[in-house]
Amino acid sequence: MSARTAIWFEKKDVMYYVHSVICLAIMFGFGRLAPFEPLTPLGMNLIGIFLGVLYGWIFIDIIWPSIAGLLAMTLIGGMNPGLLLNKSFGDPIVVMMFFIFVFCATINHYGLSKFISLWFITRKAVAGRPWLFTYTFLGSIMILGGLTSASPAAVIGWSILYGICDVCGYKRGEGYPTMMVFGVVYAAQVGMALIPFKQAALTVIGAYEKMSGVGMNYASYMLIALVACALCSLLFIVIGKYVFRPDVSKLRNLDATALDTEGSLSLNRVQKTVLGFLFALVALLLLPNFLPASLFLTRFLKAIGNTGICMFLVGVMCFIKVDGKPLLRFKAMVDDGVAWGIIFILAMVQPLSGAMADPQSGVTDFLMKLLSPFFGSDSALLFAVFMGLFATILTQFINNGAVGVALMPIIYSYCSNTGAAPEIAVMLVVLGVHLAFLTPAASSSAALLHGNEWSDVRSIWKTSPLVILASWAIMTLVTVVMGSFLF
Repeated sequence: MSARTAIWFEKKDVMYYVHSVICLAIMFGFGRLAPFEPLTPLGMNLIGIFLGVLYGWIFIDIIWPSIAGLLAMTLIGGMNPGLLLNKSFGDPIVVMMFFIFVFCATINHYGLSKFISLWFITRKAVAGRPWLFTYTFLGSIMILGGLTSASPAAVIGWSILYGICDVCGYKRGEGYPTMMVFGVVYAAQVGMALIPFKQAALTVIGAYEKMSGVGMNYASYMLIALVACALCSLLFIVIGKYVFRPDVSKLRNLDATALDTEGSLSLNRVQKTVLGFLFALVALLLLPNFLPASLFLTRFLKAIGNTGICMFLVGVMCFIKVDGKPLLRFKAMVDDGVAWGIIFILAMVQPLSGAMADPQSGVTDFLMKLLSPFFGSDSALLFAVFMGLFATILTQFINNGAVGVALMPIIYSYCSNTGAAPEIAVMLVVLGVHLAFLTPAASSSAALLHGNEWSDVRSIWKTSPLVILASWAIMTLVTVVMGSFLF
């Protein structure tokens, strides 16, 4: 056997093909089993596609299992190719996510991500107050995680943290940097839950909206998420002060302005323009929830929808010229910023979730038959809390978007049959899947954390369960209390 041939039979490669065969076998073979009442043959095929794709996402990759799943939808899922493309890549949520990625890439390109973080921690109010400074720092990373994503937010946060350690004289292995290397990832992950029209949150909410035909109130969501994230940041400070108990005395004399070694806090005219577009994006997405329905602006924004708002702003930024070049260079931002894995997850989820919700599949009735022994019609709150906890546990080992999507048919089935309000359950799942940092498999930022030379893996495993459970408890309490008034 040649050396080249031997490479093909490395254990990793062998397992890749084994998992691939299992993925396809589930996808196309599950539907050949005799239907379980009240599932129909179509429902069996759809569940098989769902389980096969989910297996592929967990053990293989995102892209080709998603493509295989889309092909399976045309072959055994009862959907013709034209309709499939319309409901997958043509779905408004998928298109919206694409333009959101382009927009966020532009923010990073102009250095506004670092500006946002530095701006918060250089306020005079936090000078000489180590724990207030730490809270503000974590809060800035949360906002950054919400505006971009957890991984770039964590990397930017770490670069600022290393600067803080250098200025203060902290060394690798000391209590404060060890705590904050973990804290930055924690803040970035939790912060991703702030904005419902991005990444995992949009994937999960979009799946439910496709099934139910009912949209989530973004304004109410963001208000609850903001309070929950603020309290989670405070929780980390309390745990840090009384559990980690690092030496923070070196922070008392920190000159935060010294951290701006590249002049990131001084915005030029172009950066201010891009920042204005960022505020405009958030404002336009939220305004329809606050303005009177009769206003022309309200009717216009509702007519074009959230997808149209994103397309409009990206189009305007492409139109504006700066030094003879577009403010937003579309091709470059697509190359730099579009996470195609998330796009394919959404493109797979949207048509599949809609098909599974169809009464002809029998999936809803089947799931209710499974749930009824555990949750009665009077246990809506208990059901919601359990879903949130289940999502929080599963996301430590499985892609958070995949976990959230997998739970949406269960929530839809329960709520549609009992008449329970779905918003609290959906939101608890969305918040729960962002607490993903216990294992490297939990999220890309968790993988970065476990590989960071400043982190202590033993410390991560020792403290993460406490932080995760405490954060879940706070998120649950805030969502239940505020959700009962807002939804």
